[in-house]
Amino acid sequence: MSQTHPIEGFLSGLVRQFTARPDTVDSELENLQMIRRRTFALIHSVSEAQGTFVGRPGSWSVAQVLDHVVLTEALYRDAIKSLFELARQGRTPEIKYTLADIDVSIPLVPQAALSVIEIPLEFANRFIPAVVRQTVIRFPVLAASTPSVAVPRPDLKMSVMRDRLLESAIQLGELLAAPLPGDPRRMTISHPILGLNNVLDILGIMAAHEERHQSQIRNVLDDRRLPRS
Repeated sequence: MSQTHPIEGFLSGLVRQFTARPDTVDSELENLQMIRRRTFALIHSVSEAQGTFVGRPGSWSVAQVLDHVVLTEALYRDAIKSLFELARQGRTPEIKYTLADIDVSIPLVPQAALSVIEIPLEFANRFIPAVVRQTVIRFPVLAASTPSVAVPRPDLKMSVMRDRLLESAIQLGELLAAPLPGDPRRMTISHPILGLNNVLDILGIMAAHEERHQSQIRNVLDDRRLPRS
């Protein structure tokens, strides 16, 4: 079976994003829930042995990929919650993260160099459309380091990760089900690499991130050395 090249996927994904992007919190949440159902379909019959299988040193098992998705979702969910709290308090709903807060990096650029260009990098990123950043996240055109807060834990069980995946989705749904304290487009977080994103953008990033890791799960499950049960 032929596989789409990452560059081809990036370009086609960029077109889809520009022509069919959800534009409300409800539609973004609906899209996320659809993606989560696909994730559950992928892992429905994965056994404990298959879930902890690691294809090569330094790579992640299916259970670890799921843990990374849950940890990343918690990071963004907490950011949205903090924005809502700021808005309810009558304060400006803006949060500025530094590379020390979320230590994601750019391939081939040393961390020390990133700290030097942090401010100009943040400024430049403000002019990159959110849809472009989301497409870069969705397709593995560029590799990026995992921030410390989202590094998966060892010795995970598939049964536990299925529960955590479900609980994470429920928590996000409950957060967004309450009346919004303001215009989600005016509530923003900024980061030197992740750019300036409002609540809708954040939800789009979460969707793109999970879809990226669905591909990673498929690759693990397609490994010929995967235990049969």
